[in-house]
Amino acid sequence: MAKYSTQAARENIIHGSSKFPLVCYTNKRSDTFSTYYNSHWQKEVEIIFVDKGSLIVMADTVPVTVESPSIVLVPSKTVHSLTLPAESEQRYLLFNPEIVRFAYYDPMQSAIFDDLYNSAKGIRVFGKEHREYIFKALKSFDYIFNNFSSKQEQVQFSVKIELLSLLSILQMAGALDEILIPTAFEKNRQKKLKDLIIWIQEHHSGPLSIADAAAKMNFSESYFCRFFKKATHMSFTEYVNDYRLTQAADEILSGAESISEIASNHGFDNESYFFRIFKKKYGVTPLNYRKK
Repeated sequence: MAKYSTQAARENIIHGSSKFPLVCYTNKRSDTFSTYYNSHWQKEVEIIFVDKGSLIVMADTVPVTVESPSIVLVPSKTVHSLTLPAESEQRYLLFNPEIVRFAYYDPMQSAIFDDLYNSAKGIRVFGKEHREYIFKALKSFDYIFNNFSSKQEQVQFSVKIELLSLLSILQMAGALDEILIPTAFEKNRQKKLKDLIIWIQEHHSGPLSIADAAAKMNFSESYFCRFFKKATHMSFTEYVNDYRLTQAADEILSGAESISEIASNHGFDNESYFFRIFKKKYGVTPLNYRKK
């Protein structure tokens, strides 16, 4: 049976700085663990380069397995989840498109920006059938990845140029072409899911019930449970507990409060239950986690 380590949604992370809103990450999985990022979204556009192995992307309740070498484009504010299988490697580029917006109107850039900001179009996969373009895109991607942290203005300017080049290559390959736009009903469901994720995060320290969540989405409880499970691959209770545990784990490492206080701060009234599911998720007790 596959083992999973689960990491928190990244909605609240600041990607880059206000002056240079662009950042890169790397994920290299071990030969034992897969990693699951539960359903989340961010304002930034996300471009993922699958360097090794595969990546499973869930969007609009449909899982898609992407094999290397591939590029995955996630438009701004698109709800998605990711499963990173064992022995896989990915690199992530997140950026605010405004970093490369021209002062004067350009029809091509306008079309590209419409795609980057249009979450209704969904996630685009730039796969093996685009091999010629992938290697062209990789040159720009590598430069961005190797230089994004530089504080030199000339280097940052060059990073912006390579980002424009990368977007141009994706556009030429057809990765930004028009695709089937979901129905108004599906778009409305996705908006409700985004709002619900924010609601969970803002209220995770207090009581959260399936009845309240279903009412917020204007669904019956039975339909809500089926929809949420299909959209996130977790039950509502599992998702809430996972978010609470991640927030509690961060506070255990960085805070000075007692374990029981931290558990209570993040919605766990039953301390023994908190200890039990914490150990199930992290493999150690909260006390040993703090010592590590």
